[in-house]
Amino acid sequence: MTRREASHIATGRVYALALLITLSARVAAEPPAALGPCGPVDRPYDPVELPAARFRDLKGTAVGRLGLVALRQGRVRPIPFQVDQRNGRKLALPEGPQPTRAERAGILGPDDLVVFMACDAGERMTSADVEQRSGGTAPSRWREIRLDDPLDHTAGFVYLVVADAPPASPARYVAYDGRGDLVSTARYRVGMVNALPNYFALFSDGAVGPNLLDGLRLRADATLLAKLAHWTLDEQQGEHELIAWKAGPVRVVRRSLHQVLVVGIHLTAARAHSYFYPRHVFGPGSMKLPLSPGWVFRDITALGGADFRDLRGWRYHAPGTPAEGFRVDGHMDEAERAFDASGDWFLLTRGEAAIMMVTRMSENLRRGLRIKLVYVDDADRRAPPEAVPGSVPLVGYRGLDVERLPADRYQFQLRIFVLSPYHAGDERRVLAQLDAPLTVDVTGEAGP
Repeated sequence: MTRREASHIATGRVYALALLITLSARVAAEPPAALGPCGPVDRPYDPVELPAARFRDLKGTAVGRLGLVALRQGRVRPIPFQVDQRNGRKLALPEGPQPTRAERAGILGPDDLVVFMACDAGERMTSADVEQRSGGTAPSRWREIRLDDPLDHTAGFVYLVVADAPPASPARYVAYDGRGDLVSTARYRVGMVNALPNYFALFSDGAVGPNLLDGLRLRADATLLAKLAHWTLDEQQGEHELIAWKAGPVRVVRRSLHQVLVVGIHLTAARAHSYFYPRHVFGPGSMKLPLSPGWVFRDITALGGADFRDLRGWRYHAPGTPAEGFRVDGHMDEAERAFDASGDWFLLTRGEAAIMMVTRMSENLRRGLRIKLVYVDDADRRAPPEAVPGSVPLVGYRGLDVERLPADRYQFQLRIFVLSPYHAGDERRVLAQLDAPLTVDVTGEAGP
């Protein structure tokens, strides 16, 4: 990449960032509702996805006749939910330049998902409560949904009702501007340019803070067998495009297309989905290797991370760091330079604000890949392409021995949590909840 090309990229990012800030100010007048406090199930980061096939005899019901209610402190109230329709296992995302629509839009099919937040679950209700206190017109049918938490040994209940005028919550936990690719919640805002994130801000005392993110870093170094050639790839050596989305009251789902280019040749193309919830972001992914990269490459090293703008005063915590973490100050001390740890999570904290990232991989990927944590705190570092020089800090993961992976299909998941208010040790509970998912059952029903 020439200096002129790098300058054009940086200038384009500045203009794009200005647009995101303008859009952010526009939506600030009506911020999304805050999730919580939680009921009997203290899981602020757990969405519930329940296939409609679990609800006996509701196939063919109009989505507009559905409502979701919960009993909290003696009051029955509607809770936010959405129905994400699917064609088979593929989500129907009706907005964007390449939308996908359900075969029977607005009509509940067996593969469709009823989505709500576990935090909104309440106490168990009697049949009379469901039929007389749900609001709207009396339900013709209802189903009881039970959530069990294996960690806290608590149970919560939500009731799906079918009525001509079902109860509806006016609350929306997430908002989305497709023109600017900007997601907003009561805890954070994320903006994307060319389908890649370069804007991330937190809320504090009801006000949105500064942009903390310079950009996503996706870098790779690869050497052909016999050292015939060496390639370096970065996130700008490709074509990235937002192609479809759906914005509901519980989550925003985006579908993007990513194509890797080397000397003008399309090496690979992949579709990615990202899910934005009230307090966290979820990015699942998969890759299929038709043959082992070792047939072509001598070695491959990959890096994925977030390059932050200026988090001076924050602290970095991860497996292998001191108990107090590393202090972000723009300079690497001896302990930070010597940091060489493996792990699937790390945490950035400042007071009651915290950002946590967790990566989980399928068993075959864990066996074949060595993962190292990346922490670089250097205000003078230059690693173009970047909008703002320096890494204060760069945090993420480095994958080693990629060339040794055998032909197979691999899965991975990235989660970004906004922990606020943060208290020391909260990260342990988040990790424990990931390892002990809720069990969800349809335990009661009424109606034909």
